Formats: sequence, structure tokens, C-alpha cells
Amino acid sequence: MPRAKGQRFGAFGTLRSFVSVVREMSFDDVRDEMETKPRLLVIAPDEDAARALGDALGGDRASGTVVARALGGEPGDLMNYDAVVVHDPDDTGAVSSLRRRFSTEDGQAPVFNFPGDGAADRSALDSLRATLVSRLPERAPALGRAFPAFRAAATKAVIDETAKANAQFALVSNIPSIVPVIGSLASAGADTLVLTKNQLMLLFKIAGIHGRDLHDQWGIMREMAGVVGAGMLWRTLAREAASFIPLAGGTIPKVAIAYAGTVTAGRAADFYYRFGDSPSKDQVSGYYQQAVEAVKKLPLPLPGLDGGAKTDEAATEPTRPVEGVPNEAVAEERR
Repeated sequence: MPRAKGQRFGAFGTLRSFVSVVREMSFDDVRDEMETKPRLLVIAPDEDAARALGDALGGDRASGTVVARALGGEPGDLMNYDAVVVHDPDDTGAVSSLRRRFSTEDGQAPVFNFPGDGAADRSALDSLRATLVSRLPERAPALGRAFPAFRAAATKAVIDETAKANAQFALVSNIPSIVPVIGSLASAGADTLVLTKNQLMLLFKIAGIHGRDLHDQWGIMREMAGVVGAGMLWRTLAREAASFIPLAGGTIPKVAIAYAGTVTAGRAADFYYRFGDSPSKDQVSGYYQQAVEAVKKLPLPLPGLDGGAKTDEAATEPTRPVEGVPNEAVAEERR
């Protein structure tokens, strides 16, 4: 992808520092997780209905494993599956029964009720996919990679998770700025590397969700440098400048920039892998402005922010049309 001569890479500073950051990162665990194909058990009143629901849930060209079983039958060892989906229209109590059998370390059994009318209920399918990736964040990239129909939900989930993690880190990392000058310098340097690495890992996950070769991490990073690099410099400068504002005034912009910058990078990468081209400057600006509005609702203890409200939808889905930014319906048609 062409880049202007001498273009800098924002949070990376220069191409050399960009390469240095990537070399320090290990993608092995994330790659192994994404390449471990997910297994879903789908249970419905009969096997034909279960098979149809599994096909609709995963989408065409699914490379993960979907096993269909009839209600009342023996499901086998539930620990062999990442998730169990149950369609129990007569409310026989199968969901509760399976949850008791499916023991997990955190006590939350990955058994999910499908509330729709059947395999043709697109709204219920979309809702179930969103619930699955939200409850199974570590498996979200693998679900998106193996099951095409999960791609949008998985991408949204990893962007949300990384953006919130970066916002929380930006909040904590600003605490040293209580110490005049020295504390601010330490804060400015400490968060840049961590936030950059988190964003790079996010881009790697998005590439994996869209089917890229995960063993070509340098190829992925070369693609992404051109996609998000141009917009990184001003976000980095703004973040570091915010570090030199006293704690009460500097924390809010740092959190907002960390969150919105991460969302913007993720959405730009998603656009690239959907359509094979970088988003326009206006589109990127639209992503950023939407994310800045969403950050006001983050559940963080900050004065001036409306804490406690959910931001999952606002983080990566437009709350209003933005010129030049295709909505999800258009995006689906253009795939």
C-alpha cells in the first residue's frame, strides 16, 4: 500500500520504532488460540432442526465444528465444546439441566438459550452471536475466523474489549502525574508502549478474524501500517500533551484518546479487510468522533463522564449516519 515519503507512524514514532515494537511482541499464544477451531453443540427438538440452526448460526464456509443433537438425547461430554446452544421452544428445562452438568472454573456454564423461532430468525441469530462472543471473549477471534457469520460480532467484541482495556490503563497510568513534571514524563512514556502493543494485537486479531495468514505477522503489520499509520501521530501527540495537564484535567482527555484511538484503529482495520481499501480521512474522522461520544458513557470513576452506562453498541456501531461510512446493512451487501 503506497505511503507518502517520510510518513511517520504516530505511536510508533518512526518505521524503525514500529519494527522494534513488533519484534518485542509475541503473537504465538493469540495465533494458537485463533487456529484452535471452535466446537459448538446445537440442540433442538430434532436433529434436522438442530443441524439447520447450526448451519444458520455459523454461516456458509464454516470451518469450525458444529454438532447437532436432539432434545432428550445424550449430548456426550459437554467439556468437548466451547459452547452449547439450546433451542427449547416447549421450555422443557433443558437449558437449566445442561448448565448444571457443564461445570466451569468460574461457575458460568457456556450454555446458551436460543430464543428465536428457528433457523430463519435472523434477529435472534444476531443476538445469540453477540452474546456468545461477549461471554467467551478469549474465543471470539476464533469464532469469527472459523464461522463467517460471527465475523462482525467477533470484530466488534475484540475492539470493545481492547478499547476498554486501553481506557482503563490510561486512567491508572495517569496516577503518577500527581508528582509534578517527573511524574508526568513517566506517565507519558509508560502508557504509549502499552497502548501501542494492545492496538497492534487488536489489529492482528482483526486480520485473523478476516482469514489472513496468521504466520505472516509482518505482512499483516505492513498492511496495517498504511491503514492506521496516518492517523496515529496526532492521537499520540494529544495523548502525551494530556499527560502534562494536572491530574483532574488531564485524566479525562487521556482516557478519551486511548479509547477513541483504539476504536478508530480497529474500525479502520475492519474496513480494510472488508473492502480491500483504506477508509477515507472523513470516514476515520467519523469513527473517532463517534468513539469520543461513546467514551462519555464508560463506567469509569471520572468527573464529567456519565459512568455506569453501557457503551458496547456505541463503541463500534454508529449511533447516527456519518457521511461516507457504510452502515452494517450496506457492509453486508458489499462483502
